[in-house]
Amino acid sequence: MITKLIEFNNKESDILRGILVKPKKVYNNYIVLMFGGFERSGTTQKKFKKLSDELGKRNIASFRFDATDCGLSDGNFYNITIESLADDLLSAFSYLKKLSYQKVSIVGHSLASCAISLIIKRINIEKVILIAPALNQKDLLRYWFVQKNNQNIQINWNNYKDYLKEKEFIKNCKLDLITKSHKLNYQYRDKNKEIDYSLNFSDFDKKKLLLIHGAMDDKVPLKSLNINFLNRIIIKKGDHDLEQPGIIEQWLDKAVKFLSLF
Repeated sequence: MITKLIEFNNKESDILRGILVKPKKVYNNYIVLMFGGFERSGTTQKKFKKLSDELGKRNIASFRFDATDCGLSDGNFYNITIESLADDLLSAFSYLKKLSYQKVSIVGHSLASCAISLIIKRINIEKVILIAPALNQKDLLRYWFVQKNNQNIQINWNNYKDYLKEKEFIKNCKLDLITKSHKLNYQYRDKNKEIDYSLNFSDFDKKKLLLIHGAMDDKVPLKSLNINFLNRIIIKKGDHDLEQPGIIEQWLDKAVKFLSLF
């Protein structure tokens, strides 16, 4: 297989980077596009690397890339919104089309699912895999707010509303957010505090959609999802990242089989 570091520009002319893996014999101009979650690197995360390797064995090309100011890519994370992430994804999709890949499937983790939801009606996608999708931003933002402000209490999806102070939450959404390694403008939370991106999949062919989720995911609980998936892989002891030894093996082969068009 041939592995290349690829550079392309997004809508803001930032240089984004990704890893193209091309088998010697590529099946039918088909490629799988992989996109990481919040502050995550699509190029280096183990689950995407393993998935890319397994797809290559079936002569399926893959392209895993980093969004603005994540991993290998340039830009300013401060300005990120769901819309800007969707634009990054569209830029990657358009670049692959220029490389003559006519059939594209997409795999996204966590927040990437929201960006995917914004473009599925605008482009032709063969298959979509959502890994631990953070689609229900309305409730998840409140859940995360309660977790952060009640660290001495065991907060879960069943009890977080008991500790939610709505007025404080709304006020907090007007403040910039300090993440693990970035500063994020307030618009991300302020814009999404009443949005559930699940609705954007209402008209999408459910046969082309696969959910992979960990039953023990405490960052994006399975119960947060307001969408019925025809195709589901639920890992009993799975966490949010689903890439620990013994965990990734439970979904990897099934995901490759789902993405195969032959």
